[in-house]
Amino acid sequence: MDVVLDTTRIEEWSKLVLGAAQDEANGWQKLTASPVRLKGGLGVKIVETRGRRERTRTIPLEDWPGRAAELLEQPLAQAHLLTRSRDWHARRTKKGRWLVSSGKPSSPETRIAGHDRERSYPLPPEHPQVRRLLVATGIFSPQGNLRSGFADKYRQVQHYVELLRPLPVWEAARREGRPLRIVDAGCGKAYMSLALYVYGELVGVEVELVGLDRDPELIEKVRGIAQELGYERARFEATTIEEASRAHAGERVDLLVSLHACDTATDEALAAGVRLDADAIVLAPCCHHELASQLHDGDLWGAVTSQGLLRGRLAELITDGLRTSALEQLGYRAEAIEFVAAEHTAKNLMIRAARRRPGPFTERARVEARERYRALAAAWQVKPALEAMLGDRWPARAE
Repeated sequence: MDVVLDTTRIEEWSKLVLGAAQDEANGWQKLTASPVRLKGGLGVKIVETRGRRERTRTIPLEDWPGRAAELLEQPLAQAHLLTRSRDWHARRTKKGRWLVSSGKPSSPETRIAGHDRERSYPLPPEHPQVRRLLVATGIFSPQGNLRSGFADKYRQVQHYVELLRPLPVWEAARREGRPLRIVDAGCGKAYMSLALYVYGELVGVEVELVGLDRDPELIEKVRGIAQELGYERARFEATTIEEASRAHAGERVDLLVSLHACDTATDEALAAGVRLDADAIVLAPCCHHELASQLHDGDLWGAVTSQGLLRGRLAELITDGLRTSALEQLGYRAEAIEFVAAEHTAKNLMIRAARRRPGPFTERARVEARERYRALAAAWQVKPALEAMLGDRWPARAE
């Protein structure tokens, strides 16, 4: 393994990832090293991860060979090295033997990144409005520093805005000179929707935000944060998603979002978006219990459906596949994308959908999506609650 993990030729590799043995204490669980270009020359950035905490430091190039040797002497469970010519992977067995494999390079044109440059965020943390929001929501301390244990939440907020800002609803609101109306179905602490409110201010789009949650105490707390920040166009209602969507029927909605609404609550949010004629719907589903109980143990898939964990994961794929197909047949362009890296949370899938323009292509896409939906539902003999929630808006029921 020492031959494989030769990182002394710094121009030949882009990343080294080490995983600590579970029964040993290295002071970290995962360590990531990557060469960086500093103002004073080359160096290596080292990120140590332990639980939800990360420690980052950069060492000069001349100190790296000694540090690398120390790391390889520590009790490791796995190691991955990405180089210009090959990607190398090493895994230690229970008997202490190393199994080494390699594959095509994932970064054949390895370039040393600059470490001193400022990171580009959709919400620049140094901006006064952004900083006030991060402090008010508890992600930053009153002094403006990232709180311990909130690194994942901070990345999540930034990435969420990054994924939603390409939606055409922002440009449409700007072009038409009108407010962008956002509904957050199941808003919880409203980290994400408040971030969208601030993003609108930064890019010159007035946002009207409505947050919905059935927990009155939580709603009252979020109202207090919005009032403290002076968000006059943000209001929050203690109600269910279905009740609110029916109460606000006929009102214009540009974007409906729902983050980690449990099980069929995600379907309630999807149905609410359709009833409110939202131009874009963004969902980050949570648990998927409904269809897991409907799956039948067949000869072909019995090895999967007979195992609780595997049955649950299969239900996730089928449920979200049906949801994307449902949105497609309702006239949206829907895509399932990664929300945040799986290493930060297992609930890392996002369904992002934007309304298609009317036309022959859109109608053809609707028909194809309807066929895919029916085929998948029939193959597994499942009937999602989403169909009943949509009522007469569900195409299959109108035929």
